Amino acid sequence: MSYNHPAMTSENPDPLGSGGGAPPRTAEDWLQALGEATAFFTCLRLGARAPRFRAADTLPVWPVLGLAIGLAAGVDLAIARWLGAAPWLAAVVGLLTAVVLTGALHEDGLADTLDAFGASGTDRARRLEILRDSRIGTFGALAIGFSLLFRAAALAQIVSVAGTKAGLLALAATHALSRATLAWPVNASRPARSDGLGAALGTPDAALSSWTLAIGSALAFLCLLGVAPLAALLAPPLVVALAAGATSVARESLGGYTGDTLGATQQLAEIAVLVLAALCAGGG
Repeated sequence: MSYNHPAMTSENPDPLGSGGGAPPRTAEDWLQALGEATAFFTCLRLGARAPRFRAADTLPVWPVLGLAIGLAAGVDLAIARWLGAAPWLAAVVGLLTAVVLTGALHEDGLADTLDAFGASGTDRARRLEILRDSRIGTFGALAIGFSLLFRAAALAQIVSVAGTKAGLLALAATHALSRATLAWPVNASRPARSDGLGAALGTPDAALSSWTLAIGSALAFLCLLGVAPLAALLAPPLVVALAAGATSVARESLGGYTGDTLGATQQLAEIAVLVLAALCAGGG
């Protein structure tokens, strides 16, 4: 991933810190893990202590953090509606909040991944080289543009048809489930190279990955019940299928996952959940 996130620069060979001790056990440990995940995946810096845990050992807090990001975005959407904004404008405000909070971390991963896979006649080494390039090409720019358009259109339709509360709940569900989905490639594949974000994550325990998906699915199910019950049932298996497909493509083309392909997977899941919720909510 090439975005200028403080932990993502090439000068930092261990972007997630050197935490490698025992995994979180107590409530205090899990709060610390949540703080570490927040410091990395958002622009918020909760303390300056070095990470205590491997990122792979903190997977279950990722959907919880996603829920918080989605709620923050949903609150801003609701405020925009209260101030008189139309559904489209309110949807843009909600999406902008999430992008600002995360520093466009996942959008950058999507852009780099599409640049790497969009170039014709490239081999594995060249794709990995493109993923390291900080410049965004045509495919990357189009990917970000269409990602934002799909999400804004879907969210605006949800707000128009089902109301502002449904829009807030849809954002909460989307961000929780899309972060949980990252447990699939991290557990089912391996890093494509020996350095960078992918390698720094570590190998998670299979049980932790399962718990992460279960937590994200449960949070999304509960939230989407307030949007469209059918979406609540379909969203978890849909994003797992997407993650499995994306993981297979990355393994075949790159030899495994990278930080960029994880970001692209999160974006695909986010788009899928919002579009599914919009279709299930109805409207024409």
